[in-house]
Amino acid sequence: MNFSDYSVSCSQGEDINEESILKFNEKIDCLILDKDIDAGLREKIKSKFENIAIICLPSLDSENNNKSGVKNMSEPLRLSELADYINSIFKN
Repeated sequence: MNFSDYSVSCSQGEDINEESILKFNEKIDCLILDKDIDAGLREKIKSKFENIAIICLPSLDSENNNKSGVKNMSEPLRLSELADYINSIFKN
């Protein structure tokens, strides 16, 4: 995977809240988190960024279901699995 094909931005998980999401004016295709987020915030993110893919890296406390609209990665995290999933997002 060549990450130079993508615009990547990083922030602390604590910085992801309703105010920061509403102020963000660029299009977001994929959000990768190190833990799951509140269902209400997840719905606000999905309503602002209609086709966003949300990936949650391995976490013992995250909900592991697809009903939440979050792709939970398996443990141990394999970068190749993450790269394959990101590539599939942008192919669709």
